[in-house]
Amino acid sequence: MGSTFLTQFGVDNYDGLEKYTVSGTSQSTVLLQKKKKMKEVQQELDRKKLEYEQRMRKCKEKEQDLAEKQEKIRESVIRFEKFVKENDAKRTRAMKREKDEISSRMQKELEIAALTQTLTEHTRLRHRLLRMVEKLSVYEAYLESVLEPSDEFEEVAQLTKRHDTLTHTNQDLRSIVEKGNEDIEEMRATLSLFTKEKENEILVATSNIAGHQKRADQMRNDNSKVEQELMFRDNAYNDRKRRLGECKMAIANIYQRCKKGNVPYENMNDFGRLLDYIQNRMLDLGAICRMQKEAHEW
Repeated sequence: MGSTFLTQFGVDNYDGLEKYTVSGTSQSTVLLQKKKKMKEVQQELDRKKLEYEQRMRKCKEKEQDLAEKQEKIRESVIRFEKFVKENDAKRTRAMKREKDEISSRMQKELEIAALTQTLTEHTRLRHRLLRMVEKLSVYEAYLESVLEPSDEFEEVAQLTKRHDTLTHTNQDLRSIVEKGNEDIEEMRATLSLFTKEKENEILVATSNIAGHQKRADQMRNDNSKVEQELMFRDNAYNDRKRRLGECKMAIANIYQRCKKGNVPYENMNDFGRLLDYIQNRMLDLGAICRMQKEAHEW
């Protein structure tokens, strides 16, 4: 059909038809390319949008993680502040406990002194009671010895009553003595514990004294070294002073020899002037020697 169409229009018309056909094809191709490009752009836009959403989601996740970390840090700070406050409270309680223990120790020392005084009094009371028992025993023996020849006690009941009375008295005295012995044992135990504590304190103090003694020995050694160094410096200073004196004496001697005799009424301590004079004298003598030598050569 196309060949028929071309035959009817002729060769001349075929060129224009070809141009028209090519132009229509180009527009379709361009349109397809544009659509393809638009599709690619849309796909790229969708991809960018998806990428943007993913990035935003990651940002939100990171923001949420950061908020959680900040919350954990805030909780850690709160716990640390609480820990510091608890430590301060513990330190305050410990200081208070230390003061209480010091006060309690002082109170115990006072109680020990009082108990020692009580022990002394009980000991004295025990001795008195023992002497009283001895006296009562003598009385009892005496009553038994005088029972038969005595007319005072007609019945045994009277003597038994007297014996019972003395027995009860003796029992009371023994109870007092036993109570005193128990108190003494308790006080001895307390005294032993107190003595042990004080011995431990003495050992600690002795250890501290040994440390101080060691430091004192070290300081004495350092002091000895310093004294030796000072002695060395004094010896060096004296040696320099001696050498300086010898130099001054030598300068004065040379000056006097240059002056050909003693030099009265002159300041011999102006060594700069003396050295200048000696230098000038030596120059003069050198010049005289050179002149004499030149004269002999002529």
